Amino acid sequence: MDVNRTEGVAPAMNNKSGSGGRDTPQHQNPGDHAPDDDVDNDAAVEIKGMAADVTPRVQAALDALSAEIEPLRARLALTEERERQLRDDLAHHPFLPVPGRREFLRELNHVLNHLNDLTILPSIALLHVGNADALRCDHGRDSLDRILVHVAETVSAALLSTDVLGNLGGNDFAIILLGADVGTARTRMQGIVTNLKQTPFTGAGTSMPIDARFGVAEIARGASADAAIRAADRDLIA
Repeated sequence: MDVNRTEGVAPAMNNKSGSGGRDTPQHQNPGDHAPDDDVDNDAAVEIKGMAADVTPRVQAALDALSAEIEPLRARLALTEERERQLRDDLAHHPFLPVPGRREFLRELNHVLNHLNDLTILPSIALLHVGNADALRCDHGRDSLDRILVHVAETVSAALLSTDVLGNLGGNDFAIILLGADVGTARTRMQGIVTNLKQTPFTGAGTSMPIDARFGVAEIARGASADAAIRAADRDLIA
């Protein structure tokens, strides 16, 4: 090699292309993207009530979503209101001023779950109106409803604020007697039955004393609500 001979030396390429000396594009970060011709870079959309600068196309899409959401929101509100009404219907008797069976059982289960907090085990009493069906057969369904209302109001007036009266269906009532053992509960129920006989039902052109029978049982630890009611029912029919 002749060191005195001058030859063209190609420049070293550092991130250069071999053609025309143009720069080779640098590697981009994953988050770097070229602007999209279809996206307006000036549009900044913020959610949840904050200010928003949107294109007409985005605004139209938001309006369409809002139009779809509003009927769903109204339907949900209607469903929740209907659910609340059904829950209230289950809790209250259709015409008696006392809780229905479902609500009474809820109260009874609440007592059963807190028996360890009580020094005296409470009692449950069942009250059956024996001559209500005869009144119904002689004077119609409306008379039956009215005599049951009469019984409910008369019994309620004789109870303590801690007692719970409910209707188990038809002519059968049930009472939770807190703070009353079986002996005390039996004495109190005898007084209630005597008061019913002395407070006759007047209606449908007739006046008749209430023929009621009762049974009592202790609300025992470990028992279920149904077991407590069955125990009082056995006492009633005995």
